[in-house]
Amino acid sequence: MDPRINRLRMSVGIIAVLAIIYAACATVVRAGEAALVINLGKSSRVLTEPGLHWKLPWPIDKKVVIDMRKRAMQTQHTEMLTKEGKNVVLLSYVVWSVENPLHFYQAVGEIENADDMLNGLVINAKMGVLGKYDLSALASTDPATIKIAEIEQELLELTKGLASEKYGIKIHNIGFSRLSLPEENIKAVFKQMRAERRKYAVQFQVDGEKTAGKIRADTDLKVSQIEAETTEEVARIKGDAEAEAARIYSAAHSKDPELYEFVRSLETIDEVIGARSTIILRTDAEPFQLLVNPK
Repeated sequence: MDPRINRLRMSVGIIAVLAIIYAACATVVRAGEAALVINLGKSSRVLTEPGLHWKLPWPIDKKVVIDMRKRAMQTQHTEMLTKEGKNVVLLSYVVWSVENPLHFYQAVGEIENADDMLNGLVINAKMGVLGKYDLSALASTDPATIKIAEIEQELLELTKGLASEKYGIKIHNIGFSRLSLPEENIKAVFKQMRAERRKYAVQFQVDGEKTAGKIRADTDLKVSQIEAETTEEVARIKGDAEAEAARIYSAAHSKDPELYEFVRSLETIDEVIGARSTIILRTDAEPFQLLVNPK
């Protein structure tokens, strides 16, 4: 047989053996994943660095992939009591990820099992936390009484330590996605909301009347000031006019006393006798002598 054919067959065989060994021993860890290497039923390594890694072939080593990316789940519908004893149905969402792959695999197993375990953990925490708050902390027309952010933070602080310790899970965020009320509580909530609205309406009315009274008082004060200034100005103008008239009369009298007395006598008659007046007076007295002797 040709030696070249033998060398070719040997090369192909070596390549095939290497390919089989590579396929059995090489393992790739992708970004956002972790790989557990289970050696004879016991975990020996945790691979978290993305890239190519090596392990012994199956059945000596077994590879288990754990998704390390963030996931979201929503809790189930469960009624719980507030501080004043009202039932509420509060749905929550939880954003979480695997923090310790080995602990998670040992405590939870499959990634799909985590939602059920977190659901029970969060519901128990909500029952304890909501029992310390009134319903108005969740639903109210007064923004000052709303404490949703505070409740969410308290739930996060209460659950994240337990989730990490028991399941190897890191809880990033807990929030409320929906609040609903049993039918028997809806009327009570609406009644409370109407009472709060009436309280605000009364307060707005009182404030409005107070502001209106202040505006009216300021307006009356300004009107009084304007009237006083106007009266003062009229009196000043009238006084100036009378003084000017007196000055004119005085000047006229000093220039022609007889003419002045004649004009003043006519003015006096005009003021005393009207168009339909009938008066019997002596004509030899001032200023009526002008009626019989108008010289």
